[in-house]
Amino acid sequence: MNQRHWWVIKQRHLSRIYHVKDDWLTPVEYLPYIDALLGDIELDPCSTHRANAEYLRARRIYTLEDDGLNIEEPWKGKTYLFPPTFGRCSFNKARGTWRWSMRAGGTAKAPSVIWFRRLYKEWKLRNVPEALFYTTYPEMLRVCPEVLDLPICIPKDRANLIQGGTFYRLDHPIYWGYFVYLPPPSLGNEAINRFEAIFSNLGKVIV
Repeated sequence: MNQRHWWVIKQRHLSRIYHVKDDWLTPVEYLPYIDALLGDIELDPCSTHRANAEYLRARRIYTLEDDGLNIEEPWKGKTYLFPPTFGRCSFNKARGTWRWSMRAGGTAKAPSVIWFRRLYKEWKLRNVPEALFYTTYPEMLRVCPEVLDLPICIPKDRANLIQGGTFYRLDHPIYWGYFVYLPPPSLGNEAINRFEAIFSNLGKVIV
């Protein structure tokens, strides 16, 4: 496939995403690894009822209407988070909240950055005892250096994401992604070794 043909395919499929509700979902082949690590997921703060029922099945979710990113109540329990893959988040000083949109100003941030910072804060506060973060945003490694202090898995294959509106998958995956593990502090190396044992089947684990 030549470069131009690849670009046409990419633009065609991305153009089908008109709203955050249609954004990509975690590849289904990753779900057994997520389940093996976390077991019963207590919270997915960025989901839809339909997607959760079909795939992840977290005990509790926050939808777009719930606004899990800005919700005042603490996140609680073992958490899995795959934030929006596109659009931007801009901060409203008057409201003290972040707003997602397709377009935003020069000070706006990628959704992965803002959502990770909320997750990291809740983990540091021990509201979230254990978490797994997945993103297809490579700039995270530069913008959020704290990510590099945590165990990371980079799968060998590109991410065969699921479109959240129609549940279709691309014939030729476009994105690559990676997992960031926020382990239970009380378990120390035991939890990290377990993450490595499970996720090394997907790709390179960096601890």
